[in-house]
Formats: sequence, C-alpha cells, structure tokens
Amino acid sequence: MTLNHNDQIVWPRRGNGMRRRASAPHVLSKGRVSRPAGWLIRLFVLVTIAVPSLIVTSPGYVAFADKLPDPTQVTSAIAEDTLIYASDNKTLLADLHPPGYQSYYESLPDMGTLLPEAVISIEDHNFYSEPGIDPQGIMRASIVDYQSGSAVEGASTITQQLVKLRLVGNKASLDRKMREALLAFEIERHYTKAQILEWYLNSVFFANTAWGTSAASQIYFHKQTKDLDLAQASMLAGIIRGPTIYNPLVNWTSSKNRQKTVLSAMIRDGKITASDAAQAFAEDLSPPTHMFTPTNHVAAPAFVSYVTSELITKFGKDATYSGGLRVVTTLNVTLQNIGQHIVTGVIDSLSYRRVTQGALVALDPTTGAIVTMVGSANPYAYGGQYNLAVWPPRNPGSSMKIYTYTAAIMSGVYTMTTPIVDSRFSYRDPISGEVYAPQNYDGKTHGTCQLQACMGNSLNIPAVKVELGVGVSNVVDVARKMGAPPYQLHGTDANGFPIYTNDDPSNTFGPSLTLGGYGETPLQMATGASVLAAQGFLRLPYSINMVTKNDSLVYVHQYNAGKPVLDARVAYIMEQIMSNDNNRAMIFGHNSLLTLPGRHVGVKTGTSDSFADAWTVGYTPHLVAAVWGGNANWNLKMTNNSDSYYIAAPMWHPFMQQALDALGLGDEWYPEPPGLINQTCHGQMAYYLPGTHC
Repeated sequence: MTLNHNDQIVWPRRGNGMRRRASAPHVLSKGRVSRPAGWLIRLFVLVTIAVPSLIVTSPGYVAFADKLPDPTQVTSAIAEDTLIYASDNKTLLADLHPPGYQSYYESLPDMGTLLPEAVISIEDHNFYSEPGIDPQGIMRASIVDYQSGSAVEGASTITQQLVKLRLVGNKASLDRKMREALLAFEIERHYTKAQILEWYLNSVFFANTAWGTSAASQIYFHKQTKDLDLAQASMLAGIIRGPTIYNPLVNWTSSKNRQKTVLSAMIRDGKITASDAAQAFAEDLSPPTHMFTPTNHVAAPAFVSYVTSELITKFGKDATYSGGLRVVTTLNVTLQNIGQHIVTGVIDSLSYRRVTQGALVALDPTTGAIVTMVGSANPYAYGGQYNLAVWPPRNPGSSMKIYTYTAAIMSGVYTMTTPIVDSRFSYRDPISGEVYAPQNYDGKTHGTCQLQACMGNSLNIPAVKVELGVGVSNVVDVARKMGAPPYQLHGTDANGFPIYTNDDPSNTFGPSLTLGGYGETPLQMATGASVLAAQGFLRLPYSINMVTKNDSLVYVHQYNAGKPVLDARVAYIMEQIMSNDNNRAMIFGHNSLLTLPGRHVGVKTGTSDSFADAWTVGYTPHLVAAVWGGNANWNLKMTNNSDSYYIAAPMWHPFMQQALDALGLGDEWYPEPPGLINQTCHGQMAYYLPGTHC
C-alpha cells in the first residue's frame, strides 16, 4: 500500500495506551474522516461550538450548565492522612489512613521542579498555553478511538484530568466528556495555572496506595518530593497514565520503558539534555534496595490505639482517618522506649513462671499527661494485640489497699500509728450472708502492728479489719474520687465477652475489695496513685496535647489545675507511709526493689490470690507508674509463689530509675502542708490530723 503525505498511520492501541502487537497500522485519509461518525461528529461540535458557547447566553447552554457540578468544588479539600506525633512534635508514631489510600497535601513550591516538570512533559506539554482543553488533541484522539472501535488514546489536559478526578468521575460517556471539557474551560477562567497544577499533583494516583506526589515520593523512595532526582521523578511521572501497567513494583519492564518515554518528552521540551536523560535512565532504581513498598510502621501501638479512639470521639471516624490532622501527643519517646524494653525483657526472662504478658502506664502527676503506655510485653503472644494497659480490668490484689488506707486516714478514726491486731477472724456479709475469712499471703499472723506497717508489709487481715472499720462503701467512694472506680463483673454477653460495670451502688461491694476482689486497669491504678503524688488533686489522664489541620489549630489541651479530692494533709500522711522503707522491712527486707537508691518514692505491690495478676504501683512528685504482669487469659495462672515482687517489681524498679534519670530528676519529695500535728511515736516521727494523736 502506497502512502502519501496526507495519510496518517495510527497504530491500534490497547485501553492502557500501549500499541497492540502483531497488528497492522490503520491509515487515515481525508476521505475516511468525512464518513458519518456519530459521536465523533458530536465531539467535534463540542470543541468547535459548545466550548465557545460558554460566553454566549443561549438557553441550551444555560439548561446544560445548570446540571454541571459547581466548578468551585475543585478547590475542596481531599482526603489526607492523619499523622500522630510524640510530645516532641518530631517523632512520627503513626500514619492513619483508610486501607489502600495514603495522601499528604503539599504546596507546589514544596514539590521542587523535577517531578512537576516531568508530569507536564508527559501528560500535557501545552499546559501553560492551552485554555483548559486541547481541541487538536481531542480530534486526534477521537480519530484514533474511532478507528480502533474503543477508547484507546486519551486527550485530556491536566485541567480536564483534574476535573475528572475531583468533579465528574471516570465514567466513559460523551456526556461526561462534554461536562469535563466545559468545566475545565470554566476552571481555567477562575484559577491560575499554578493552582490547577498543585491540585492535580495532589490528586493523581501513583499506584501502591500513593495518592499525590508527597505520598508517592515517601512510599517509593522515602524522600520528600523536592529531594527526588531526575531518575526518580521521571519514574513516578510515568505511572500516572497507567497505575497498573506502569507500576514499577509489578511491571518493571513496562515502567522502565515508560520512564524512557518521560525522559524523551522532557528532552523534547528542552527541560533536560540527552546526557541527563541517559544518566537518569541508567540509574538503578530497582526494589527493594533503591525503591520501596508501602509500609505502615506504628510506634507505641497501644498508645496509638488509645489516641485514635480519643480522636474518633472528638472528631469522628472520617476526620480521624482522612482529615489531614496533625496530632501532637503526650508520649515521651525516651520513656516509652525504656518502658517497652524493660517490660518485654522482664516478661521474657520470667517465662519459666508461666507469665506471658505485661503492661505499664506512666503519668506526669503535675498535668495528667500519659508519658508512657506499654500495652503488652509481646505483640505476638496471646493477648498481645490488645491494649492491656487500659482493658480489661484485672484483679489489683493488695495494691487496692492504697484506697483502703487513704479512706482510713480521711476518716479520723485511724492514724498512721493506730495499732491493728493481726489475728484470724471471719466476717459474714449482712447482705449476701457469705462468710469471709481473710488470710495473709504467708499464711501466718504477726501480732499487733501499726497501721503504716500493716500497709507496708501488705498484711491482708489487718487491711480487711480497717476496711470494715471505715466501711466498704467508703473505700469504694474514695477509689472513685481518686479516678480508679472498681469494676464489677456481670457475666458475659451473647458473644461470650465479660460484662463489666464501674457504677454499681457502693453497698454492693464486699470486703474482698481491699484485697483486689474487683477489677482495675493499669491506667486507673496510675491515676489513683497520681492523686497522692499531686497532694490530693485529681488530674484526669490525657493523651493529646494539640491538633492542627492545614497549619490551623483545631484543638489544644487546656492545662487543668485539677480537682481537689483529698485533703493535702491526708495525701502527705499516705506519702510518708508508702515511702518509709521500715514499714515493709518485715516482709520485703530493707533496700528491696521497692526502693530507689538515693530517691524518695511511694510504692505498693499487689498479687491476686490465684497468682493470675501481679502489680506494683509507685510515684514521685513528677512521675507515677503502674505495672501489671500476668496472662491475657486469666484462666492461665502463673506458677505458685509468683507474687508481685518477682513479677511486677522487677519491671517497675528499673523503669522508675531509668525514667527519672532520663528526665534529669533527682531526689524530690513533698513539703509538709500546714495544719498537721508532728509527734514522735514509738521512736519514729509521725504525722496526725488535728484531733488525732499517737
């Protein structure tokens, strides 16, 4: 077949724009173009008549225009990932986004020049000179599509592609193409080329969950867009036309051929030299060393889960995962790493005791900020997928005595030196009729001891006597005031999950309360201890310092002086009881793991009767930590004699030491508040509320 200069060879194309192999070329001539072409003729009318009619007030156009989307909606915010940072506002903890979608909006200047120029060259090299549509390109593509019998060649400008992405969708129809062209023309009249290009580059899909230039640069090359080199920029620019076929992680050969096409287009446009292109094409971008797959690393997963739930409560699920929020949390990265390392290491070392999990919560009692939250010792062990720091409630053992003895001092009936007889007794509950006979951990009795020594040595019988003396309901009320409302278990739901409530009437609790018969969480126990650390003020724990969006502040945590729930004098007396190493020497010995060399610290341990739970809770004026160890499945018990001193204290002690060192805090303790009576009792200084004495 002989061709003349008026004939045009058009190779048949597939839907992705690539030439069909082993197929003959189609030859277009003027005669063939003049044949009736149905939608082709109508499209020609669109280009030559409909678009100019935008400036003509014809009834037909007005009626059609009324059905068009509002072109100003092209400026609407697109879905963008929420980023969660530690308290330093630098360490990224998590990137929240829907499955298969990652996007981070960036301005055109922040993109640098290489990637935008590469995209313009390959997608729409006349971008800066056309009015939003390219009539010549439309006719050329229409002819090719007509000859092949399908839509195989695109002719959309960048502006039209933006309209398709943000306003009219991708449905293949003449009506959609007409609306796309009309809207593109209208958008070009109202917005600058720079605005249009910025919106477009933030909207296009680069495969592998990456939407927009920033996500693509970070996912594929772990770089900011402005830091891409020519090879990387040309590779990314080539993906846009066919994210599936040009996906470099799936079709390496196709993506490299496409990269070459992009580089050739940039040479054509005078943006690079042939030498630049050759060097870029030769650069090794192969995965996994030079190009990367999508990852979603989450640091401090339990804390992130907690923060995410807080964000959903404040802003809703859509805004949390797609609202482009920038969240600065309370987490201290150094302390978090210390806590996770210690909890994981200690629990691993205690596997012979049949213990598999641990959790830790640390608060700043001066503010209520959660500075550390370790949700599990091992994410791969049973229960590791849950945040055991906040759920479910577990038996706190004798650590619950914090509230019993606080209630006792508040009552004025007991003092820190009140003698308590440690002798066996039984108690019949007046409501249930149940007979309760507490026993000490060591199975022995120890005669008469001062209240402070009964608490320090964690003697159960005296604790129950004191609890009954002040009233179980009063102990419940004190725990609730201090932010640690005990949970009651009420069977299971239809799915077999336990049902817990913490608002039951105070008189429904039995005397086992002081020995941990009702559930608490590590977060609650840390909160309760923080009231003592804050000298009677309850500052509710919080995890979010600040939230911004598009550099605008949308939320900031307001400092709260706290709610006074205890008399400062009561808190001070409890601080003296819990920090005196002599008070626990009978059971734990001197200078045990419950002390911090060179520092004052208040501390209490707790172990459940069945060895299912082990706790240590302690505080200084600027740091509170509650540690739990056990098994996520409470039916699985630790070995006999696996009490808190062997399970929880080995986690609590090094965490407090290392955390205080990291914070630069030495020995701190509390000044005596006014209104206390100081008196030597049995050779030791003691403190009393007015009206009480040794």
